[in-house]
Amino acid sequence: MPKTRELSEGKRAQIIVLHSIGLSQVQIAKKIKCSRCAVQTTIKRYNDTKQFKSRSGRGRKRKTTAREDRYLKQNALKDRRQTAKELTRCLIILSMAVYIYVSSLS
Repeated sequence: MPKTRELSEGKRAQIIVLHSIGLSQVQIAKKIKCSRCAVQTTIKRYNDTKQFKSRSGRGRKRKTTAREDRYLKQNALKDRRQTAKELTRCLIILSMAVYIYVSSLS
């Protein structure tokens, strides 16, 4: 996880323009007020993709579906003393029941 927010598309465009003019990465970093590493990464990413946009699909992927999230929330609110381990166990039982139900139809 980054320590600071990511650069806006406008700042990335400025970095590319300043780089094409011939400024060094250190000079660009001082002018834009960001780290040299951010400048270097932006230039490299632009050379690879020719875009200023952020990459999509970053971060950890979801393990639960929206339905499972609703189920967990309902059960947690129903019995506030239930531990995360108990909620997980109930969710596993529910998912197995759904699996058995679907497999019995075929």
